[in-house]
Amino acid sequence: MFLLSRTRRPLDIWPGFVDALAALLMVVIFVLLIFTMSHFFLSDALTGRDRALEQLNIQIAELSDLLSMEQSRKEELESELGVLRVTLAGLEVEREELNTTLAAARSRRDDLEGLLTEARDRRKDDLARFNMAL
Repeated sequence: MFLLSRTRRPLDIWPGFVDALAALLMVVIFVLLIFTMSHFFLSDALTGRDRALEQLNIQIAELSDLLSMEQSRKEELESELGVLRVTLAGLEVEREELNTTLAAARSRRDDLEGLLTEARDRRKDDLARFNMAL
């Protein structure tokens, strides 16, 4: 009897098929979950990089502005330095002229002091002769 009941029942593959499909569905869902999570983390990382790049571009723009301002300031200072050098050269020439004038004035003073000393000596001599004559 046992053999009869066993042979009469047809072979039922549906439970195995359902198990295989369920396992396949779980694998697909797991793979989709992994892909979704990796997509989320990669997009977050790329967004962070985009923000960092944007901040770096802003810093580059600020540094470029600072560089251009410093270059213009350098040009202004070089121009001012050129003017000051010309002024210095003119003042050095004027100083030399004044030194020459001062040397001439000192020489003239020394000559006049000599003449004054001679005049004083003559006056003393004249005064001494006048006093003797009296």
